[in-house]
Amino acid sequence: MRTLIITALAILAIQGMTVKAQVDFSKYKNPELAEKIYYNHAAAGLNACPYELAAQPGPDSKAPRGYKPFYISHYGRHGSRSGFDQRHYDALIGALRSAKEDGILTASGDSLLYEIEQVNLATNNMDGRLTLRGQREHKALAERMYKRYRRVFRRGSHNIRAISSTVPRCLVSMAAFTNSLSELDPRLDIVMDCGSEIQKEVTNDSPEETRARRYQMTDSLKALINLDYSEPMCRIFSDTAAARKLVGDKKEFFRRIYRVARITRSFDFGFDTFRFMPFDAMYAWAEYYNASMYLGQCNSIPFGDKRMETTVPLIRNIVRQADDALASGEVAADLRFGHDYPLMALCSYLGIEGIGERYDADGARAHFDAVDYSPFAGNLQMIFYRSRKAGKPILVKFLMNERETGIIGLEPVQGPYYEWEKVREKISR
Repeated sequence: MRTLIITALAILAIQGMTVKAQVDFSKYKNPELAEKIYYNHAAAGLNACPYELAAQPGPDSKAPRGYKPFYISHYGRHGSRSGFDQRHYDALIGALRSAKEDGILTASGDSLLYEIEQVNLATNNMDGRLTLRGQREHKALAERMYKRYRRVFRRGSHNIRAISSTVPRCLVSMAAFTNSLSELDPRLDIVMDCGSEIQKEVTNDSPEETRARRYQMTDSLKALINLDYSEPMCRIFSDTAAARKLVGDKKEFFRRIYRVARITRSFDFGFDTFRFMPFDAMYAWAEYYNASMYLGQCNSIPFGDKRMETTVPLIRNIVRQADDALASGEVAADLRFGHDYPLMALCSYLGIEGIGERYDADGARAHFDAVDYSPFAGNLQMIFYRSRKAGKPILVKFLMNERETGIIGLEPVQGPYYEWEKVREKISR
């Protein structure tokens, strides 16, 4: 009965708090991000946005005459996962339960409490665990890859090499992906591996020496988030003065709601916890985390030179395994499973359009969009092509989350197709 009541209240809350009106998106620093979030709150989750809500596979451009795909090099982030930080759940649940006991929690506030409790129960003290949705994301990715490039798996080698970060959510993602391939084609011979040396190649982060400076810069961005939370507080609490004693700083209270709301879709819950935030707060926190991720993980003007150095082992792994596969003809695909930060750094290093551009902090706020480049199960696929005619160069195209993309500073042969040797020369150190 309580579930039915809460569900009804949640519907009423949605109707009351998400009415769409005309919005001038140009007033926001990043108008495209603002518009995306406005029409799809899940986009505010950025790197915690479920894959199918953030990326739609695109069609294949026609390859140059006589060229066919024969090898795939892939890096995939783990799929949708459980929560980031138990402290946010504990603080929110504690404050809202106390408000309920004091009789100052509104119907909307009760809905908020219910939703946070449900996400907390689903997390079950296992932060960072791959969810069932995350497994489905990788099974579906593998199926689309196989059907899109069936020729690679059926006409060439049946050998596939897969490596993973040692973190469980990456290992389970690898298992879901490779199991899906095996179900589609039992002839495939898939070898999986992980370990400390592999970890050094597939996982990397911004160097320690730049973190203090980056945190200083991002703290200045956080200081810009000065909003009036009076109206949303009134929606959640009937006595906001008494509520202030329970929730403490209002800005931090809504930041915690934002942090929890980002992860709710990972569990297939039908509710939208973002709706308890005013749009400007939702956008402001998304803009802040969006710019922070770019500064720390991409080829940013202040920190990019150092950050790109840390992804060199992954680049060398990709080049080494591609060279081996091309020379031997005995490997259909190399699959790697890791995390969002290495994926972002890899794509930035390669010069993938949209993430390979160099910005300062202000430029990152205005132009970058992590939703497009690092959602849960985000991935980069490099599809290699060869010609029937001898002496023709090997070509490669890049798929960013299954959509064809270009490489900054490199001229393609045709459409999104590049000579592998020129790519190799550009990225090798």
